[in-house]
Amino acid sequence: MYPASQVTYESPLGPDDLCLLQRVFDCELELRKLRADSEEAEILAQRLIDLFQSGIRREEALRDVLTNSNW
Repeated sequence: MYPASQVTYESPLGPDDLCLLQRVFDCELELRKLRADSEEAEILAQRLIDLFQSGIRREEALRDVLTNSNW
C-alpha cells in the first residue's frame, strides 16, 4: 500500500473536456503546421492533458501557456 502523500487521483475527462482539448489541439496543429500523426503532435497532446489536469481549464489559458512555454 502507498502512503496517501504518494497517491495521486486524476478525475476522468468528460465529453466537454475532450471537446475543449480537441479544439485547442486542432488550432495548435494548424498554427504550428503540424501533422496530427507526428511525434510533435503527440507531445503537444500530452502537454495539453497535463496542463488540463494540473488545473488549467480555460481555452484561452491553455493556449497562452502553450504559446509562452517550450513544450
